[in-house]
Amino acid sequence: MELTKAEKIVLVSMVTDCIGVEVLIELCGKESVSKLDVMAIDLAGNTTPNEMSEIGPSAVKKLVTSILDESLNQEEG
Repeated sequence: MELTKAEKIVLVSMVTDCIGVEVLIELCGKESVSKLDVMAIDLAGNTTPNEMSEIGPSAVKKLVTSILDESLNQEEG
């Protein structure tokens, strides 16, 4: 499973909605969060609303598939 840059940004945004920006800053540092914010704004500005609505579900699907595949491989191995 390889997530695109856009998918990674959207997943971090989803997690940030859950844990809060303050926690993300504590975990990653203010400079990193600021850089990520610029990337997210750029992504939103260069992506159609339809594309944006597809990125999150695509990322979650890839993540779930990867988890299940890893679990299956561990059971077989």
